[in-house]
Amino acid sequence: MPARTSLSTGDTDGLLAALDASGVVGVWSYDVGAGRIVLSASFADLLGLAPVAAGVRLDVFLATILAEDRLRVENALHAAIEAGGLFEIVFRTVRGERRLGLRGRIDGGESAGRARGLGIAIDHTEDGVPLHRPWQRAEQAANRMAEHAIALHDLAADLHQPRLAALLKDLMQEIGFTLAGHLEKGERPRNH
Repeated sequence: MPARTSLSTGDTDGLLAALDASGVVGVWSYDVGAGRIVLSASFADLLGLAPVAAGVRLDVFLATILAEDRLRVENALHAAIEAGGLFEIVFRTVRGERRLGLRGRIDGGESAGRARGLGIAIDHTEDGVPLHRPWQRAEQAANRMAEHAIALHDLAADLHQPRLAALLKDLMQEIGFTLAGHLEKGERPRNH
C-alpha cells in the first residue's frame, strides 16, 4: 500500500477535510432485525429528519426518498441483505431535490435478524446531468434500468423460475446493448 502523503496518524482535521471534499455528508447504520436505521445528525438534517439515537423505522427513512427512486432503493437494500457484502446506491430526496448515495457494507449474522449495515452518505447533487447533454441523460436512464434489472434478476433467482430468469437475462443483455450503443455512436465523449 502506498504511503499517505497528506494525512498523518491522528490528523483528524485533515481526515474531516478529505471526507468533506469527497462529498461525505454523514454516516448510517442499519439494524436489519429491528428494522431501524440510525443516521448521523448531518445526514438526518439533509433528509429533514430529527436525529434519533435509536434510529428511525426503515419506512420513515424510505419516505424521504423521491417516490420514483424509493422502490429501487428498497429492493437494492433487500438484495444486499440477502447477499451480504458491499452496498451502494444513489437516489433523489423529496426535500431539496438532492442526489444522495448510501455506500457501505451489509454483514449478515447467522440469521437475518442479526444482520447489520454500516456506511457513509455521499452528496452526489453536483454530479447532476446538465440539460444540454441529452446523451448523458439517456445513458443515466439506461444505467438506472440496468440497476433495476440486476436487482430483479438477483431476487428472481430465489424463485426457481427458469423462464422468468431467462427473460430478465435477455432484458439485462438488451440494456447492455443500449449502453454500448451510446459509445459506438460517439454520443459520449471518450476520456481515454
